[in-house]
Amino acid sequence: MRLHELHIQNFKFFPKHDPKSPLLEIGGKNLLIYGENGSGKSTIYWAIYTLLESAFKQGNDGKNKIKEYFTKGHEKGLVNIHATTAQSQKPYIKAVLDDGAGNQKGYLINGDDSTIAAIQGNSDVRESGMASDFINYRVLFRLHHVKHSKDNNLFGWFEDEIFPYIIIDRISRVNSLGDVYKEIKQGPKKVKDFDEPDTEVYPNPTMRLHPEEAVKKDYKKYQTYERKLKKFNRKFKSYLRDRVTRANEILENDFGQNFEIKLDYEPARAGVTADNLNWTDPKVILKIPRYEGRRNVLKRAHSFLNEAKWTSIGLSIRFAILEDWTNRPNTSELKLLTIDDMLLSLDMSNRDVVLNLLLNRYSADYQLLMMTHDRSFYEFAKRKIETSGKKRDWIVLEMYQDELAKRAQPYFKPLKTSLQTAEDYFKQHDYPACAIYLRKEIESCLTNLLPPKYRKVPSRDDANVLIDAKLNDMLLNLEGFCIEDGIDYSELADLKTFKDALLNPLAHNDLDTPLFRDELKKLMKAMAILEKKDRARPFHKSNKNMNFNLTKPDGSYFSVRMKSKESVVLIEEEGKPPRISVFSKCKVSSIDNNGTITNIEENFDTLREVHNEMSNRFGIASQQDISREFDYDGKTFDQKITEIGL
Repeated sequence: MRLHELHIQNFKFFPKHDPKSPLLEIGGKNLLIYGENGSGKSTIYWAIYTLLESAFKQGNDGKNKIKEYFTKGHEKGLVNIHATTAQSQKPYIKAVLDDGAGNQKGYLINGDDSTIAAIQGNSDVRESGMASDFINYRVLFRLHHVKHSKDNNLFGWFEDEIFPYIIIDRISRVNSLGDVYKEIKQGPKKVKDFDEPDTEVYPNPTMRLHPEEAVKKDYKKYQTYERKLKKFNRKFKSYLRDRVTRANEILENDFGQNFEIKLDYEPARAGVTADNLNWTDPKVILKIPRYEGRRNVLKRAHSFLNEAKWTSIGLSIRFAILEDWTNRPNTSELKLLTIDDMLLSLDMSNRDVVLNLLLNRYSADYQLLMMTHDRSFYEFAKRKIETSGKKRDWIVLEMYQDELAKRAQPYFKPLKTSLQTAEDYFKQHDYPACAIYLRKEIESCLTNLLPPKYRKVPSRDDANVLIDAKLNDMLLNLEGFCIEDGIDYSELADLKTFKDALLNPLAHNDLDTPLFRDELKKLMKAMAILEKKDRARPFHKSNKNMNFNLTKPDGSYFSVRMKSKESVVLIEEEGKPPRISVFSKCKVSSIDNNGTITNIEENFDTLREVHNEMSNRFGIASQQDISREFDYDGKTFDQKITEIGL
């Protein structure tokens, strides 16, 4: 199931429930939110976290902690400062889930005994909490604090930024690692002193030799505590070793770093006497055993590595921990990855890597809720989403503080595409403005849809240098592209027919005439169709093997083996099954002609070109949809598309 609606009332910055809130229209999609400081975007993060976390707070102690969140004036209270005691003002958080077939269920918490009991006993909420993850700006802020300290001890970072959000089922299947660690750190639960019953003491090793059986029983409580501490140390050490292996793979393969990390674990220790608990936190020491192919050359990693490398270490560890849950079989109803300003301090190269991971890897397992107050990152993320082929899977919102309201509250700015804005101006009879916004949207769509062959032109100064084509050239080239990639051009032809209305609308002498109005109307209709055609979703990576096999007229076969020279992407049109775009360069390495293998090296600009050429050589009619012809790993592209659920 996916998050369908999020209801928030009088929780932190959010006031009384707004029935028009766009958070009620998430509809199972991913969410990107820009929110200026003070707009309340982090309230969304903490509302979801508080709702899911409540399922882990068990018993009366847990109930009281939940009540504190919803008690106005309490030091741990999260109630909006303007909330009243009226029943209609009661603070609450509610998540509505939907399975895509119209079947819904809700999670609700408001501080009442009934909702607390319901959520404490709800294994579905607990599993959803275990399967979801929360990452905010502190994950990197705290890491940079470690970088500027005197040692490489990351334990404080783990304790504050990792422990609250993970469960290691080898230690506890219910409580977060943070809760387990807090319990152990408190020492064994005190017992009555045998000699002074009014005094409480810690169960401790000296009780083992006491002559009284009652005291020896208390000693067993110390043994239980000692075993729990040893288990924590043993299992956490094993967990670190496992996760650092994956972190190194992410460092190398995704961040492109040429070094290796190691996390040495020094165990937590507890010296227990009757009166005192002498506790020593564990240490997680970061080491760099290999740097650019050389072993043990860095003794003080934190003082040598630059900010980008240090950040890539923290993110690799964090994502490796995230994947620990991703790779486990689970039956959780909800898997959310909620991110609040995590990428704020990243340089542009790391931002690009992280966004690629989120959009292309983790979005397959998680519903993403991504929030930022960094405008440049927000715009960068929007562009990445638009060019990733996954625009339909996202909702993009902007949040501000409503300066006109009597009391501070969030304001969601309605976001419209340039086409929607053009339609608004058309209704207002402002036809020049309509044309300007239409032009903007068409330029954006064509830039994303057309391959370089049709959106690049030689520079006037140097024919060997390609530059971006102007809108007029792209409109003229659209028909050729559609023919080559199997798209019906007839429903887009009006874009070319009436292009003059776009290219220079203010030059028209008939701006208010029915003729100009009708041209714009036809352009908007064609634009609405163009907007529903995508050629962006990556399907087959660059430099990967692929083949196609065909049967010749005499019944014999031939097989062409090749590699992609650039990413193969999908053509997606509303109401039609997705298929591969022919616009991907490739290199043929060999041909198997009915058992006779010939090694060759031929380069082709498109998949259509190589398919047509090879088909002609062996007298076979070329197919229009080549998704059924190309294959890798023993399955056709068509079968692979079906496998990934598109």
